[in-house]
Amino acid sequence: MTTDTLTNSLGKPGKFQVLLYLYISGNVILGCWNHVGMAFIGAKTKHHCTVANSTNVSRLVPLITKNGKPEWDGCHLFDGYNTSEKIPCPNGWTYNLPEGETTIISEWDLVCENAYKVNLATTMYFVGVMLGTLVFGTLSDKFGRRPVFLFTMFCPFVLGLFLFFIKNYIAFVVLRFFLGFVILGLQMASFTIVIEIFATQYRTFAGIGFGYPWAIGIMAFSLFSYLIKDWHYIQLMSTTIGLFQIGLVWCFPESIRWLLINNRVDQAETVVRNISTFNKIPFPQEIFDKTVNEINVQKTEVNRSDIKSYTIVDIFRSSVLRKRSLIMMVIWFSTSMGYYGLTLNIASLAGNKYLNFFISGALEIIIITATMFVLNRFGRRRPLCVYYFIGGTALIIAGALPKSNSKIFDVTLTYSQMTVYSLFRLYTSFSSRLPFPTSVLTM
Repeated sequence: MTTDTLTNSLGKPGKFQVLLYLYISGNVILGCWNHVGMAFIGAKTKHHCTVANSTNVSRLVPLITKNGKPEWDGCHLFDGYNTSEKIPCPNGWTYNLPEGETTIISEWDLVCENAYKVNLATTMYFVGVMLGTLVFGTLSDKFGRRPVFLFTMFCPFVLGLFLFFIKNYIAFVVLRFFLGFVILGLQMASFTIVIEIFATQYRTFAGIGFGYPWAIGIMAFSLFSYLIKDWHYIQLMSTTIGLFQIGLVWCFPESIRWLLINNRVDQAETVVRNISTFNKIPFPQEIFDKTVNEINVQKTEVNRSDIKSYTIVDIFRSSVLRKRSLIMMVIWFSTSMGYYGLTLNIASLAGNKYLNFFISGALEIIIITATMFVLNRFGRRRPLCVYYFIGGTALIIAGALPKSNSKIFDVTLTYSQMTVYSLFRLYTSFSSRLPFPTSVLTM
């Protein structure tokens, strides 16, 4: 008798699990909009040095060749009408943006010698995401999924308000860092509770199924960004959506597994009774009692000091957990780098950036559906290996192609996207089913 047996007795799946899953999907959209937000709020745009209105731009701004095509030099002017000497832009820059559209680049002139600051802002956001993984993973396993969820649920909105009003690049980077930090905590708590509350046979597809609201989020984000255009309002929209999740304050349950492992039997019984009542099924008293007894027996076989508290260091003390964790870290790092590297640069491809982004979201829906079929037919390990080989090969080819041949480059890149997106969803399933102890599961 295990906690899985108890969970399976609560519905396969029950109405409570399904509704909670749909409600938590809103957090997936919140994470999506902020993870990929820099695709629009930091979108690269053509620019050139600002010149006097009465001056002939074509005579003062040099033409350069980029990717085999002529375009205005974005960082220099001719020194007067001396075409042999170039000088840095003395009067700022003019940006080729549609009316009403703003980005952090146009607001803070993050071009030329300051162009690196755009990528720096993206990097710092994901540094926050990485640290959030370490910190909130530990806190979630120590204090429970629900406290972490409640804390991180409201933080994005507060940070979003600050981001809406700030007028300083450094403040923007700092606030985005903390935004990534707390959003990852919210995502981890949401994903973990779904994996723990669903019946065993549905966990794989529940984990991959989170890809649907993510893909819908990408499509919606491109549409709203097209309508809004101003980066301040886009960022505010990206965090305000979390307010629609306020109902989870009352219905987000603590993990039954976590409660039982941590001797909170009464609270675990309350959660099980509430779910049973909502699903209109009898309370599984016999299964519950046997599960509690089995856990108590297991605890008597282990020194209590060894099971009371765990940190991320404990993962690396066990050779088995250490090997699993290191393999997962390498896979997750490379997959995430590929996924976000491609997604954040979709807006830079030829064509309309909003339409390209929308199509990528629609493509993800197809890929998620195909991934579920592949998992059901071939399992996890073989598809993971095959997709890694195909995706890696496609990315190498795309990197070697000259960008001047935009059609072939875009086709190869789209093919790379399909395999990397599949990997991203496959790995979500793969990691959710590895046998980690409850005390270190979120970590």
